[in-house]
Amino acid sequence: MADRDDLAVRGIPIARIIGATGLVGTLLLFATLIGASPGEPAINATTAEAATYVRGLDTTWVRLAEAGSDIAMFVLLWFMVGLALLLRRVDGEIPVRSTMALVSAVLVAAFVILEVGDAAGANHAADLDPGQLAYAYDLSHLGFANAWLAMAGFAFACGWIIAATRVMPRWLGRWGVISGIALAPAQFVWTIEGAWLLPYVAFWLWLITTAVLLTRRRGFVLPEKLADGT
Repeated sequence: MADRDDLAVRGIPIARIIGATGLVGTLLLFATLIGASPGEPAINATTAEAATYVRGLDTTWVRLAEAGSDIAMFVLLWFMVGLALLLRRVDGEIPVRSTMALVSAVLVAAFVILEVGDAAGANHAADLDPGQLAYAYDLSHLGFANAWLAMAGFAFACGWIIAATRVMPRWLGRWGVISGIALAPAQFVWTIEGAWLLPYVAFWLWLITTAVLLTRRRGFVLPEKLADGT
């Protein structure tokens, strides 16, 4: 029987496929989110700013971009779940860390796919007053701040496993742990963009770097394989 580390789809190692879904999903997600958020104000926008922004979302191309972001997040979920399952192979007899990574991934995807605050407000923008439109805006953007905790949990759990093993570079694991710890309390400073943006960007750079490394040959190597030199 072939070793599980050699699992492949049409000759391509599964780790490389998982890495590719991470790159494709991230690229599509940011492209569609930018397209679906024209003129987006700060996360703590005033009522007038939020109302103007939500009214501007009532266009066909924005709705298409929003649908595209849902698809992109679903692609990215393949990567996040795949990474958690790869790391489960070295997570010990009771795989708490990899399970928490998997659950965190689902929570992140659930926010992106199920969040409809802005879209709901834009759909009936002509019938809503500025306060109601601002409320729709807050539903989306305060929910976005809440999602940081799940993102932090994913990076922390994956980073902890990587740092404790040799399946991927240990510096990558330390990066995940640090970015997770930094992003987890970011909700306390959600009104200060400079304070939460740094760990937020660090998370995405870590995720992209992880995906890139997985696409390389021997991007994910089990410890026993490394010891054997195979």
